Amino acid sequence: MTPNYIDELNQSQREAVLYIDGPALVIAGAGSGKTRVLTYKIAYILEQGLAPWNVLALTFTNKAAREMKARIATIVGAERARYLWMGTFHSLFSRILRAESSHLNFSSNFTIYDTSDSRSLLRSIIKEMALDEKQYKPAAVQSRISNAKNHLVSPSAYAANKSAYEGDCAAKMPAIRDIYQRYWSRCRQAEAMDFDDLLFYTDSLFSDFPEVLKKYQEQFKYVLVDEYQDTNFAQHCVVQQLVGGHQKICVVGDDAQSIYSFRGADIDNILDFSNVFKGAKTFKLEQNYRSTQNIVAAANSLIKKNQRQIQKEVFSEN
Repeated sequence: MTPNYIDELNQSQREAVLYIDGPALVIAGAGSGKTRVLTYKIAYILEQGLAPWNVLALTFTNKAAREMKARIATIVGAERARYLWMGTFHSLFSRILRAESSHLNFSSNFTIYDTSDSRSLLRSIIKEMALDEKQYKPAAVQSRISNAKNHLVSPSAYAANKSAYEGDCAAKMPAIRDIYQRYWSRCRQAEAMDFDDLLFYTDSLFSDFPEVLKKYQEQFKYVLVDEYQDTNFAQHCVVQQLVGGHQKICVVGDDAQSIYSFRGADIDNILDFSNVFKGAKTFKLEQNYRSTQNIVAAANSLIKKNQRQIQKEVFSEN
């Protein structure tokens, strides 16, 4: 029996929600109801008998996760929604890393450096190496190291990469590889990970410890990702590892928009989805409710404006 809330969806939305047998790509522009589809799909999966802790839902903001979980709670109940693994990549991956920290020789209470912490450490390293901070601006150095980590390039691999070195030389920062190595070592000594490390080490954990990967593959029987066009290489790799066995994945995104390109977002992740996940079904949400509402509002405003203008002209004539 189809749940009542499914009746609220249009045909495209309904098809996207009800398909749970394999990989699914939902192409959805602004105002097309993608959040509703993602929310109802999770509720529908739970109603098919899956336990909430067997569902992994990855978002890009805590706000999006909170709002979706609140909506799901109204359908399946707060108690069930509470146990969903729903949140940002960084928050959920840090949760996994803390649970499995011993495999990576970290303590479970490792520190997470924010952007300010990372730049402060880089500034100290640049000073120690007697480099010109005007040439090696901490923000620029951080960006290059971040890009390396988001492409899963370790300090040793970076140092051995000729094209990376040539790029750094062209940017007049040939010492980046040495800074990266020192920064990496100092973070390890301090029992700290930066935001990019949360992705890098999760990939390392799953790649180097197959038994750990298998554990999470068996736990997360369905994986959903919001704003997939904004994922970077590291995020894509971890997601691919997690669904390697069952291929039960649904990603939602807009192939015409990527807002996190400055963080290494790779639009090819969504463009190549059907090639990476064989047999994937694509659903397109093409009805734009938000725009329709805006158009109606604008039309009503114009009508009222014209009515006022007509009334003004009529009264002025009298």
